[in-house]
Amino acid sequence: MISSPLRYPGGKSKLYPFFTKLLKENCLIGKEYYEPYAGGAGLALKLLANGFVKSININDIDVSIYAFWISAIKNTDKFCQLIEDTDINIDVWHKQHEIWKTCDTNNMLQLGFSTYFLNRTNRSGIIEGAGPIGGYKQKGEWKIDVRLQKKSQIENLKFIKKYADQINIHNIDAVDFTNAYIKNDNSLFYLDPPYYQKGNKLYKNFYEHCDHIHISKLLKKHKKRNWVLSYDNAPEILKAYEYFSPTFYSLNYSAGTKTIGTEVIYLSDSIICPTVPGFRNAA
Repeated sequence: MISSPLRYPGGKSKLYPFFTKLLKENCLIGKEYYEPYAGGAGLALKLLANGFVKSININDIDVSIYAFWISAIKNTDKFCQLIEDTDINIDVWHKQHEIWKTCDTNNMLQLGFSTYFLNRTNRSGIIEGAGPIGGYKQKGEWKIDVRLQKKSQIENLKFIKKYADQINIHNIDAVDFTNAYIKNDNSLFYLDPPYYQKGNKLYKNFYEHCDHIHISKLLKKHKKRNWVLSYDNAPEILKAYEYFSPTFYSLNYSAGTKTIGTEVIYLSDSIICPTVPGFRNAA
């Protein structure tokens, strides 16, 4: 089973059953899939590998995340060799952290690998500010290598490589990306913006209130296009999207202590919401 090489708190690959039924019931199978806030792109990869979408277009404004994807997808063999050859210990962690912090875009492979290494070895996959699994002195219950099992990671990346010709990678602002492609009649957009609550603790490029409102106005403008939006269930978001009907679901979070949070999905006017266990329509 294909999976995202990256770890994200509240990753959306668990929405797969909802999306597959949505695609079937709305006759959207075979569309070109666009994700302006790709991150780990776990959902996109599953939909592609199982034939539900024709291609995936993943975008992330964070150049280090872009460097990971462009290296892992377009330079897979060298990337896998780096995984094979790199020791997983605290000294290497410090070295990779410095590479990531320097952010030299003249060596995208090196930058992309440092991003991947930190994502797999940091607590909850949070690169900035979280610190390594097991702590800097490696005295914790779990050690730094627990989430970076080389064999399975390499196998997964080589499996993803089979779909490289169907994966397009972008590094622009999410609003610009959406404006550029959402009018494509053959497209399906999935937008998962930074969380409204605690987003500044989870993301390098978090949103202020005005940014969230900007997205809501953009999607209202394109309410007849094919798009799906997911958010944390915050009162401000419910207010911003009061002209759309919300669907609620629960999601396990793993940033720090494991908790269960309620999230919300909104659909454009052109999409009918499927009935899926665990997803509750407000109407």
